[in-house]
Amino acid sequence: MKNEIHKHLKFRIGEEQCKHEFKLFYKEEYCCKKYCYDVYEFDKVDSEQLFDLKVEKIMLYYNADVLTKIDYYFKPYLHTKLKVWIEQFIGVAYEQKLINNTYYCSWYIGKYYLILRKLEKEKRIVLSYQKRKKL
Repeated sequence: MKNEIHKHLKFRIGEEQCKHEFKLFYKEEYCCKKYCYDVYEFDKVDSEQLFDLKVEKIMLYYNADVLTKIDYYFKPYLHTKLKVWIEQFIGVAYEQKLINNTYYCSWYIGKYYLILRKLEKEKRIVLSYQKRKKL
């Protein structure tokens, strides 16, 4: 079941930027530890969905023109639906914790993570898809 989740993900870690270059809007450079990333917002259509849930915004993180992380933004009321949907495919989150008023749920998918973040007072929740690393 874990591999079936990839059918629902529009982007793949390791894809080159040129695959989507005409649908990307540059936002900023983001540096973390020893790496810098070019962050782009994906120019989605209004009906963009992931797991049958409406996506508000998609941010793509590229390092040397290679996709390394994807953030999908959703309305906060979809948190429970999104978590249940992911658990149907992958199983119960291997880690759930509260850090600095942010609730995290994390799942392994092979050599990647899905991380669902919900800030207590934020107007969106974020689902990140990235290579394994610590929160």
